[in-house]
Amino acid sequence: MNYLITFVFFISSTFIQSQITLTDLQWKNRVLLVFPSINEESDMELNLTDSLEIELKDRDLVYFYFGDSLQSNTNYIFEPAYQKKLKQLYQMGSKQHSYVLIGKDGSSKLKIEKDSVDWQVLFATIDSMPMRIKEIKNKSSLTKE
Repeated sequence: MNYLITFVFFISSTFIQSQITLTDLQWKNRVLLVFPSINEESDMELNLTDSLEIELKDRDLVYFYFGDSLQSNTNYIFEPAYQKKLKQLYQMGSKQHSYVLIGKDGSSKLKIEKDSVDWQVLFATIDSMPMRIKEIKNKSSLTKE
């Protein structure tokens, strides 16, 4: 019976989304907040592919798309009041499609208003950060050993 309860708990916790704040992700992940245009009905294109998902994982990058419903590459969610706060803080009144990159230290690193995420620019920005350079060096030294 205990095994059944443990199994049910494990399965339910795997699929239940956890409510978090950006502080919960600090020092663990880089965060991309993606905001669709307020005036347009069309969604912003993320153009996610399997290879892109690998690149996101390699850079510890999680995204949150603030469309009709919150979408993410994680099981994390923000409660509605916190979503509104994030929109006010990071969308900064922009009515266009936009996205904001937040570093592992919790500070805003990049804000771009564009119809789609420019992954090349985003990855180049991340890869030029001192913490990312250190991560790359650490991974490189681990593979040499």
